[in-house]
Amino acid sequence: MTAGETHRAIEATFRIERARLIAGLARMVGNIDLAEELAQDSLVAALAEWPRAGVPANPGAWLMAVAKRRALDALRRDKMRTRKHEEIAREQDGEVGDAAEAIEAAMATIPATSCSASSSRPATPCCRRKPAPRSPSGWSAA
Repeated sequence: MTAGETHRAIEATFRIERARLIAGLARMVGNIDLAEELAQDSLVAALAEWPRAGVPANPGAWLMAVAKRRALDALRRDKMRTRKHEEIAREQDGEVGDAAEAIEAAMATIPATSCSASSSRPATPCCRRKPAPRSPSGWSAA
């Protein structure tokens, strides 16, 4: 079979099998866009393989097998990505918890005699200073 005949066979097979491929893949992956992309990937694989190895006896089944393998790869990749993201989130939660504990420990070491915004009176004499006297012009004398 010549290269032109092989390409025509690929086109005809894909035209006939496209809807069935996409429907089967959509059921498998639950996403029509991904199913269309996987069907296109199987076409690209056929364009690369069939001119070299020849058109298989059952080209529709060949396309579906390639597309299903790629779908499984995509599902595994997504599962791995989700697992890694969860792992990273747990690690970051631990780091945030450690930082919060360090801040609480540091706050516990601050003396209780310091000024506090929540108290009505300053706790230390340094906070109870009287303002400098003002001159009649409004400027302080100090």
